[in-house]
Amino acid sequence: MKQQLQKAIDFVDEHIDMQLSLDMIARHIGFSKYYFNHMFSIYTGFSVMEYVRKKKLEYALDELRTEKRILDIALEIGYSSERAFSRAIVNEYGYPPTYFRHHDVLKTRRLIIYDLKLKVDEDRILSGFPPAFEKVKQGIEKKGIMKMKQYLSDVHYEVIENMTVISGTAIGSEPEDAIIGIMNRLSKTYGIEVLRTFGFDSPVEGTEDVKKHRGYEYWLSINNEMLKKLPDAAKFDFEGTEITIKNIPAYRYASIRISDPFGDPFERIGTGWRFLVSWLEDHDFKDTVCTECVNVNCLEEVKTVDGVTVMDIFIPVDTV
Repeated sequence: MKQQLQKAIDFVDEHIDMQLSLDMIARHIGFSKYYFNHMFSIYTGFSVMEYVRKKKLEYALDELRTEKRILDIALEIGYSSERAFSRAIVNEYGYPPTYFRHHDVLKTRRLIIYDLKLKVDEDRILSGFPPAFEKVKQGIEKKGIMKMKQYLSDVHYEVIENMTVISGTAIGSEPEDAIIGIMNRLSKTYGIEVLRTFGFDSPVEGTEDVKKHRGYEYWLSINNEMLKKLPDAAKFDFEGTEITIKNIPAYRYASIRISDPFGDPFERIGTGWRFLVSWLEDHDFKDTVCTECVNVNCLEEVKTVDGVTVMDIFIPVDTV
């Protein structure tokens, strides 16, 4: 996994003067754009297109030291106007493009993908403990692990068989609530019996929207008989949202369960994903490439078990 993500970073860095898209970069390493974007964000903390945007702005800083017009530089890196480009430069660096005609700025170093560590912050803090404090160190480590084990299950494998799903996507500041509400109303409107529901982050492209908005796609898994109740068995509009019908192939997934995920979503859901990927680094991610992942995604499934809300998260590992 690390090798493939590094390959993608190198591709971006070497082709930053081109019109890069998420599809193009994902194809270069043989992943679906959804799977790729999700893995990239877990390892780096930001989306693929956020990284592309940052690198293009750095490229623009070099171009500003030439005699090119600011408008031409803006168009070259994908901005529709000099105003939009200037706003992006000010937001990123604090000064307008004209400032960088005669001033340098410290650029980010080359991005390197490292192994995920389950206790990165703890390791950093505890590394300075002298031998006499070994028991204290062990106690702190145990406390951190015990806290996570309160809401994370053990990792297991699960096969999700071939599915027919009704799919919709929302983009905005809170896309999850928006699209889940729309899809729930859709199922009630058409009397659809839903077998399972899955959601996942949907990457947002575009130089201006990439930092302001997020995307979320939501699936309703259904029996094929339910297709007869829909306006169209391929694609239709509902409440201004494009709804598509997809056939999802059977896959074997690594999965972990997060209890009460919304009690502290930033810690619990984020830790759950990092924990699962960290575990996979020692298993399926070690020397393999997910060349079959072009049509699958990392999934989230929220449900109620024994009166408790849980989230099962899934990372595809191989075909069935």
